[in-house]
Amino acid sequence: MNFWFLVILCLIQGLSEFLPVSSSGHLLLFENILGIDGNLLLLNLFLHLATLCAVVIVYRKIIWKLLKKPFQPLTYKLIISTLITLIFAFTYEIFCIDKYVGKIYGFCFLITAVLLFAAYKFQKKSSIVKVGEISYKSSCIVGIVQGFAVLPGISRSGSTISALLLCGNDETEAAEFSFLLSVPIILGGFVFELIKIDDFSNVFSMISPLMCVFAFVFTFLVSIISLKITLKMLKNKKFNYFAIYLILIGIVAITLSFI
Repeated sequence: MNFWFLVILCLIQGLSEFLPVSSSGHLLLFENILGIDGNLLLLNLFLHLATLCAVVIVYRKIIWKLLKKPFQPLTYKLIISTLITLIFAFTYEIFCIDKYVGKIYGFCFLITAVLLFAAYKFQKKSSIVKVGEISYKSSCIVGIVQGFAVLPGISRSGSTISALLLCGNDETEAAEFSFLLSVPIILGGFVFELIKIDDFSNVFSMISPLMCVFAFVFTFLVSIISLKITLKMLKNKKFNYFAIYLILIGIVAITLSFI
C-alpha cells in the first residue's frame, strides 16, 4: 500500500471515529475516491485497536472504577445498550446489507446531519447530573440508535450523543456514556475483523509489519485529538456544526454512487 494512502486512512479513522461524521462512511468514500482495493482486514484491526486505546486512555478513571466495582447501574445500562446493538449487527450480517451500502451511504450521511440538527433544535432541558443516572429507557434508545450506526454514513458517536441529548441528558454526560459504550463496540469490531482473517500467512500481503505499527501509533494520537475536539465542541454547543459538513459530503457520496 502507498504510504500516503495509509496516512489518509489513518487520519480518516482517527478523526471520524469520535467526531460525529461516521468513520466507516468516510473510509468507504475515500477508498472509492482513491481507488484503494485489496485485503485491508489487518489494517482495520490496527485502526480499531488504536481507537479503542484512545478511549481507554481518556476515560481511564471511569473505566477503572467500573472494573473495580462492575455490579452497578452504569454497567448494566452499558450492557443493555450493547446487547441491543448486537442484535442489529447480526441482522446486518444475516441479510448481507454490505452489498447495498455502496448506494445508500451518502443518504446515511444526511440522516446523521438531521439527527445533529434535531438534537439542538428539540433538546430537552437537562436534568441529569451523573452519567450513572442516565435512565434505562435512554440506554435502550441509545442501543437502538447505535444499531443503525452499523450502516456506513450513520455516525455512532453522532447518533448516540444526539439521542441522549433528545432524551434530556447533559452534553458532557451524554458524551461520556457514548464513548464508554464505544469500548465494547470497538472491541467487538476488533474481534469480528480478527475472525474474518482466514489465512494468517497472507496477512502482510497488503501492508508490512512496520506500516501496521505506524498506523496504530498515528491513529492513536489522532484519535486522542479527535476525542478532545468532540468534547470541546459539545461543551461549547457547536456539535451541530458538523451537520453542514455532513450534508455536503453526503451530496458528494450520493453523486459518486450513481455515476
